Amino acid sequence: MKEASNNNYSFEAIDTSESGLKALSKFLSNTFKSSKFTSDYLDWMYNQNPVGGVVGFNAIFENKLAAHYALIPLEASYKNQKLKALLSLNTATGSMHQGQGLFTILANKTYMKCKDLGFDIVFGVANANSIHGFIKKLGWNYIGQLDTCISLTLPKKIEIEKLKHCLTLPLSNSTTKWRLSNPNYKYYKCNFGKINIVAKDINYFARSILKISQTNSDDTNFLMPKINFWVGISNSYSWKKGFLNGFKIPEFLKPSPLHLIYKNLSSEIDLNRRNIHFEAINFDAF
Repeated sequence: MKEASNNNYSFEAIDTSESGLKALSKFLSNTFKSSKFTSDYLDWMYNQNPVGGVVGFNAIFENKLAAHYALIPLEASYKNQKLKALLSLNTATGSMHQGQGLFTILANKTYMKCKDLGFDIVFGVANANSIHGFIKKLGWNYIGQLDTCISLTLPKKIEIEKLKHCLTLPLSNSTTKWRLSNPNYKYYKCNFGKINIVAKDINYFARSILKISQTNSDDTNFLMPKINFWVGISNSYSWKKGFLNGFKIPEFLKPSPLHLIYKNLSSEIDLNRRNIHFEAINFDAF
């Protein structure tokens, strides 16, 4: 493709119609070399979220998608106050359109629109390839690397009181129902004494735990013994000590470490590892 300039691109709000999502599905599938981005998946994520529809922009070049930037609304709470939050996901620039500054242009357009809509803060989970762009080019702030814990047991104790001064991302009943209707995965809930988990099986030997919470029920469902993986940042979980009980995977064994970042839009919150509770159910990778 011949060299382009920003003047060769148009910038449009994300088209979430059936035809728009079909075109976006093809673009994201080709860009990420993944079968994850079906039209059904994008419709679920962008149109069906009970907290609100997607906010973002596409870059168009010669009537075709060249880049994409999207944020979806989240429920958030900090020190007993509700916040209008968003999650950054599906950031993509086509291989033939790299180096044109599209990532920055689309992001800034999206932030301006989000401020107009009254949103307070944006969260993102970045890998080593993308974190530099978010922090250096867009002024995001770093919270910390997500822990990856491996365990044969569930947490021994959940200390809810430690969350009083933490930013949390609680899910209402309707949001939980939506989150667990992701067409790409099958989830299940299970009680184990006073602890409830939301999980999905990775394979016959392992499961990914998306969410851990307390329950008032003493019922215990049968839970197939498996290796449990939990990803997130939390100060409220206490694991039993011992072999494969709450053991954090060393950095050199992680395939691609994930980093939690945020950007204030209209808030002035200062976040770090000690004042946030974040786990797999709060983002889109699981």
